[in-house]
Amino acid sequence: MRPPAGWRTGHDVPVALSQLVAIDLETTGFDPTRDRIVEIGAVRLERAADGSLAPGARFATFVDPGRELDRAITRLTGIRDADLAGARAPADAVAALDAFAAGACLVGHNVDFDLSFLERAGLQPGRASLDTVELASIVWPRASSYALQRLAADLRIDAGAAHRALDDALTCAALLAELSRAAVAFGPDLLEELRATSAALGPAHAEFFAGALAVSLRAAWDERAATLPARLPARRRDPVASERLRVATAFAPDGPLARAYAGYEDRPEQRGMAAAVERTLEAGGVLVVEAGTGVGKSLAYAVPALARALRGERTVVSTHTLPLQDQLVRRDLPALQAALGTAVPVAVLKGRSNYLCPRRWQQLRANVATRDEAQLVCKTLVWRETTTAGDRAELNLLGNEGALWARISADDESCTSRRCASTHPVCYLERARSAAAAADIVVVNHSLLLHDARAGGTLLPEAEHIVIDEAHQVEEVAADAFGHRLESWRLGRDLDRLARSPAALAGLRSGELPRIEAAERLRAEIAMAHERGAELFAALRALLAPPEERVRVTAGVRASDDAWLPIELTAERLDDALASAQTAAQRLADLDGDDDDVLELGSAAKEIIGARSAIARGIHTARPGDIVWLEADDRDVALHVAPAHVGNAIRRTVVDRHRSVVLTSATLAVAGSLAFAKERAGVADIADELRVGSPFDPDHTLLLVPRDIALPHELEYAQHLAVAIEEAARALEGRTLALFTSHTAMRDVAARLGSLDDAGVAVLTQGVDGSRRSLLERFRAGRSVLLGVRSFWEGVDLPGDLLQCVVVARLPFEVPDDPLVEGRAERYDDPFREYLLPQAALRLRQGIGRLIRTTTDRGVILLCDRRIITRDYGPTLLASLPTGRVRRITLAEIGPAVAHHCSSV
Repeated sequence: MRPPAGWRTGHDVPVALSQLVAIDLETTGFDPTRDRIVEIGAVRLERAADGSLAPGARFATFVDPGRELDRAITRLTGIRDADLAGARAPADAVAALDAFAAGACLVGHNVDFDLSFLERAGLQPGRASLDTVELASIVWPRASSYALQRLAADLRIDAGAAHRALDDALTCAALLAELSRAAVAFGPDLLEELRATSAALGPAHAEFFAGALAVSLRAAWDERAATLPARLPARRRDPVASERLRVATAFAPDGPLARAYAGYEDRPEQRGMAAAVERTLEAGGVLVVEAGTGVGKSLAYAVPALARALRGERTVVSTHTLPLQDQLVRRDLPALQAALGTAVPVAVLKGRSNYLCPRRWQQLRANVATRDEAQLVCKTLVWRETTTAGDRAELNLLGNEGALWARISADDESCTSRRCASTHPVCYLERARSAAAAADIVVVNHSLLLHDARAGGTLLPEAEHIVIDEAHQVEEVAADAFGHRLESWRLGRDLDRLARSPAALAGLRSGELPRIEAAERLRAEIAMAHERGAELFAALRALLAPPEERVRVTAGVRASDDAWLPIELTAERLDDALASAQTAAQRLADLDGDDDDVLELGSAAKEIIGARSAIARGIHTARPGDIVWLEADDRDVALHVAPAHVGNAIRRTVVDRHRSVVLTSATLAVAGSLAFAKERAGVADIADELRVGSPFDPDHTLLLVPRDIALPHELEYAQHLAVAIEEAARALEGRTLALFTSHTAMRDVAARLGSLDDAGVAVLTQGVDGSRRSLLERFRAGRSVLLGVRSFWEGVDLPGDLLQCVVVARLPFEVPDDPLVEGRAERYDDPFREYLLPQAALRLRQGIGRLIRTTTDRGVILLCDRRIITRDYGPTLLASLPTGRVRRITLAEIGPAVAHHCSSV
């Protein structure tokens, strides 16, 4: 076996950690109390006189797990039961490894996982260890993935056979060498702080950075925090250039886009949409546009927006997903401006929780108390060396790092640029806001757009025009933005924050009797609020009859004295306690002389307002247009309030406040009509509309409906569905995405697809075989079937022959007794026809939209719910799909039909 290529290092390797052994295990699962080791691999790292590292002695052994291997393990590792015949017992294998690695620090990728199995099998606990996942997360905070194979690919390490213990141990060793190479490039000051802070991760981690410090070739390091320019550039106003920038000119066959873009194709659909957007932005009004896949809708609205920018008019472009936002800012708009010769300022603005607060970061940096805190501080120490935006999206946060981010983000009303000025020359939030104020195109997400709308326009710069892309998602985001929520965990967190505020703690130890009394009073009121909160949440939980997890609070529920009266009484007592806590906080603030402490105290107290609003709207003063419901699980209880029809709020706070609004998406129409989308957005009576179809050949998509498949409620359905998926997957050697509406149904079918292993096709199941990102990476590698639920119904980009069949397990109707669905549907005379059916049509279109992504793609939609051809609502759904080719076939005919269509030229 050859060692991974390119991993020897020279004098730039830390000199500490003189004995290192990289290890890896293959196991039957993830739980050391139930699962067993099947293979151990290890390699000693030898250090030459010049400080270089090279692979030395190696150790590899199979281990008898005492049971037969699952097919999934064999598929993943290639290890079979025959390989384990006569293998060492676990204790003997671990003893042999212990002897091989005597005196060495154990290095592993997620080494705690390996140690948990080894210690269970007899390894002495407490061995020195070094985790390359944690080191990689610190040294490369922006890495897109910390999976071993992905890092190896990025670093061009020859990783050998993935999921074989010795090969993975060699890859881990090579990764450590690359980490060493990167670490010694850091400056001495940074390395010294990393050494000190990483001690909380373990002595070996601190020794790693100490070794890097010892060989660092840089003599000094100064923190280089970028500063804002003294004056921001003025917004451009160039009416003459604006008149020259017209849609007809830009998109002309011999125009600037055709000359600038390699392989440019004239798309009448794109030109038609661009012309409609141009008219709307010039004259004002509302336009709802459905633009099919491949139209290039971002360019169709960006060109008119740039033209208006040259006249000094600002456009806010709102997206739902980060990939589209990045595509606009990093690719589409820069390329378009280069082609058109414009230099319009463009900025991205996100919610304040996305930005690092230097002041709050310094507070955490100075008070690290846990391993998780140490990991995040080390990671952000490195990141701050290069970031100019301070944007969380630049970081790949792991595990608890995401939750800890809230403690260092600018999501705190007391977080202001003035407060940060004393600790750091830049406030990232203020920088982003200043850039947006100087820009003529501002890219945001739906959440920020709608929270700004609710706040009366205080979060975004004023704009003449709004473009809402991915508009099919705006209703759900608006329901959250204009709603209220009372959650037990959140209320507890907010009260604890108030109790631990600097003003409260300083007051207790101030030695000044008035401040001590005020602080003690605040503490007592907070304790009472905790008690009253527990009473209310217990009363709310009592309203749910197990195994219910959700219940809608209707007029009938409120009329029941036995059920509702205790809730009203305990809610009133909690509201009184929260009001008293706010009063006590204000009394303490009046006595505290520290401005920063007062601001922090006021911000903490302000969080309570949201809880009191939820109590008022959800319990005491219910409004006719509100939907109120409860949710509970083993740990939390929540009260939710959402408007039944957010279109009214969108109309009032977004549409009426801007000269023009464009709503666009690839999926807005139901059976060719945009009426449903317009009604839900609140613009049915004022919006112009346009539908431009996809430029892709509809004959490239074939819809197959098995006419002999059982109905979803019948016992044979799961087995029939498994047969359908297997037929397609065998015909295509994988390349199949199966979309489910239920986790339970998905896992049931997955368990029936074992025979695909014999055909060399892997079955990847969401929630079982890894994260969404890792599943997509493995799917792209080929010969696999991917089974997914809601998050896979959209936002999946698998062009070319990576994906050739989308299986829809059943028609995606919403659950009719879901509180939010039920409340929305009540507005209609015929809830099924007017709400549930259109929603299902749109979701179905979203799911199958994953299939055809380029002009050369061919694919099959395998719709395994024959209700679409047997029920009277079927024609509406069929008329919504982007193909006129429908075949009714038998289960046995699926394989040949799929193979024939996808192989046709």
